[in-house]
This record gives sequence, structure tokens and C-alpha cells, in this order.
Amino acid sequence: MRSIVMQADPTIQAQPGSAPMLEWLPIEKLVVDETYQRDLQRNNWKAIRAIAEKFRWSRFSPVFCAPVEGGRFAIIDGQHRVHAAALCGIEAVPCQIVQMDRAEQAEAFAAVNGEVTAITTWNIFRAELAAGHEKAVALCRAVEAAGCKMATSNGSKATKKAGTIYFLTGARELHAKYGDRLTQALSIFLKCNGFGDSADLWAANIMHPMLEALCSAPPFIVHPAIVPAIDEFDVWATVDDLEAERRRRRSLGLPLVSGKEMLREAFFKHLAAELSPARVSVKAAKTA
Repeated sequence: MRSIVMQADPTIQAQPGSAPMLEWLPIEKLVVDETYQRDLQRNNWKAIRAIAEKFRWSRFSPVFCAPVEGGRFAIIDGQHRVHAAALCGIEAVPCQIVQMDRAEQAEAFAAVNGEVTAITTWNIFRAELAAGHEKAVALCRAVEAAGCKMATSNGSKATKKAGTIYFLTGARELHAKYGDRLTQALSIFLKCNGFGDSADLWAANIMHPMLEALCSAPPFIVHPAIVPAIDEFDVWATVDDLEAERRRRRSLGLPLVSGKEMLREAFFKHLAAELSPARVSVKAAKTA
């Protein structure tokens, strides 16, 4: 646990204004001032229903509001949460009430919604792991079972290591799509030349498409010659060739294909050729 740093900065001249009150307010007394609040569109109602369907007080922060005429309270922040609570049949919600005129209400709305500390996918992933979220835990186990590591933050180029997965979204997609094949594919790559040493080979634009190609073909994964076949694939020469092709297509005004997709296709074709019965027979004859 990390403590709060209890040290005031004398250079900060804060003007806190009126101290807030904390109360439970009936939802029927809460209103939305449309002069500064956002309209509720289709996507807003979709988000509201999603909150309602998983409604728990442990995920409900107090609604920020201000007193207005008629004994009502204008919502500054939290109208999605309030609408979700109403959908659940809840009649009152906890509120933080601050005395403000309409101009300050609008300023507060802009400040609360514009000066937000961004929550990254890494923040969410670590929270899911701490909460024992089934999919997050399963992803880590699948990666670790291969002898690799699932990162919980995005390191710098200097600190990244071979065998560590930093492309969180891509890894989630691969695990959801292929399950145990992700473990098998990762363990195979660890046995291949260079992959146990070079962090660059584990970059998202390299490892993700190659994992996709290998996971998509179960016969490749179980093939006894899969490691030698991968060893024959010159990753960096292929990347250079594909980039040259992308420049050529760009100069001709042709539709562009993502570099990841081009690498996935090139790697898949290489494995298909290397592991074909005819190719395997020729190699076996040479080594006999």
C-alpha cells in the first residue's frame, strides 16, 4: 500500500470555495441543466444500460451536484450513473453537494470532464488481476505456462526483455480466439534461434502477426519440424521487403495493407512451404 504524500506546496495558492456536503438525495430531485450538460444519444443510453446491468454500490461514486431553484439539484457529474440507478429501481443516490451559481456549475462541468487523468489499459489490467478477473488471470497463466511473462506495464525500449508480452490488447485477442494454442505457439518461439535473446523480436508488430499465423494452423504447431522451419524464416529481411512493397503500392496509389497483416501472410506462406510433405522429404534426404 502506498501512503499519500502529506506535504503542502507553499507555491500553490488554492481557493477551495464552499466545502461540499455529502447526502443521499432522491433521484426525483436531481435534474440536468441542458445549457452545459451533454444530450443523451443512443451510445449514451447503451452505456447507461451497461452500468445498470452490472450495478453495484462498490462501483458507484457520489454524484457531483449543486442546489438550484425549487429544492432541486443540478447534476454536474454522474448523470449516467443516476440514470442507471433509476433503471434499477433505486430511488436515492449518494451525492456531493457544492454551492455554485450556474456559471460556476458550467465551469465545474468542463473541469471535471476535461481535466481527467487518463486510465490506461495497463491500469485496468492490473486492477483486473488484483480482483482475480477470470480472463485476465487466464491470460497470464497461458503466457507463463509457455515460459514467457505477461507484462503489467509498457516498458521502455531499453527495459523490454525477450519472452515478455507487452501487446496487451493483441494478447487478449489471441487468447480469446485460440486458447491453449497461444501457450503452445509461445513455447515454440522460445526454442527458435534469436527469440530467447532479442527483445526486438517480441515487439507487437513482429510477434503478434507471427503468433497469429502459427496459432491459426494447428498442424503447424504439432509438426515435428516446426522449430527448424521458423529458424529458416529471415524476419528482418522479410520486414524490409514488405516495407519496400508498401512504399511501392503507396507510390502507385494502390490500396495499402497493414504491415502486420503482410507479415502474418508472409510467415504463414513460409511455414506452409517449409512444412509441406515434399519439402520435408527433400530435407530428410539431404540429412540422411
